[in-house]
Amino acid sequence: MKPVIIFQPGMAGDLLFIQKIVKTYAAGGRRVILPVRETHKWVYDALVMPDNVETPTLEHDFEFRDEILFLADKIALSPIEANAYTFLSLFFSWRYAPEQTMDLKYQVSGVEMDGWADHVTLRRDLEKEERLFRELGLDDGVPYALINETCSSRTIPFPHRAPEKEVRLRMVEGYTLIDWSTVIERAARIATVDTSIVLLIEALKITDKPLHVVSRYEPPSFRELQNVLKLEWLFYFRPEHLAYN
Repeated sequence: MKPVIIFQPGMAGDLLFIQKIVKTYAAGGRRVILPVRETHKWVYDALVMPDNVETPTLEHDFEFRDEILFLADKIALSPIEANAYTFLSLFFSWRYAPEQTMDLKYQVSGVEMDGWADHVTLRRDLEKEERLFRELGLDDGVPYALINETCSSRTIPFPHRAPEKEVRLRMVEGYTLIDWSTVIERAARIATVDTSIVLLIEALKITDKPLHVVSRYEPPSFRELQNVLKLEWLFYFRPEHLAYN
C-alpha cells in the first residue's frame, strides 16, 4: 500500500486533535508520514503513536520532503492520490472555511470526528509534572484557578479575577504544555482563551471543575469548536462577559 502523508506540521492543539486520523490510517496497515516543524516536535515526543507512524522534521531531509513542500499550501477537500503516496492537506483547511477548519480536517481525511479525544494517548512524565507543580508554589493546599489569557496570535486580558488564587499558564523553561497536565487536573477551575490548552483539557477528560473559555476571534465565534468540544464548557464571546459565579 502507498504511504499516507498527513500534513499538519504545527499548532499543538491541532496535533492532538488529528490523532484519530493518524491512528485510523495506521490501523489499516499504511505507513503514515507525519512531518512536523522543529518548533512543534515536542508535541509528538509527548504522544504515544503506532510503530508505523513516522514524524520527520520539515527542516531536515527525508523521503518525500520535496513533494510535501510542493503540496504544502495546496487546499484539497479530499485526499490527493499520487502514484507513490496519498497526501492529506489538513494544515491550511482554514483558508477554505475558517469557521469549519477543525471539521474539515476530518472531512479531508474521510474519518469520523466523533470520539477524537479518545485517541489521544499522552506520554506523561508524572515526576516532571509534579516538579512543575511545586515550582509554581502549588503545594500549600490552597485552591487555585488556572488562567490562560494568551493564544498564538494575541493576549486577551481578563478584567475579572477568579475567586481562587490565580495561577497563569506561561512558558517555564524546561517544561512543555503537556507537563502542565497535573496543574490542570488539580486546579479548582480553569479559565482560558480558545487555544491548544482547550483541546488538551478535552483529551484529559477534565469533568470535576468549572471550565470557562473565551473566544479569541474578532468578531467572536465558537463555530470552529461547536462540534469538537464535548466537556461542559462555559462559553464567553468577550472577556468582560467572563463570570466565575
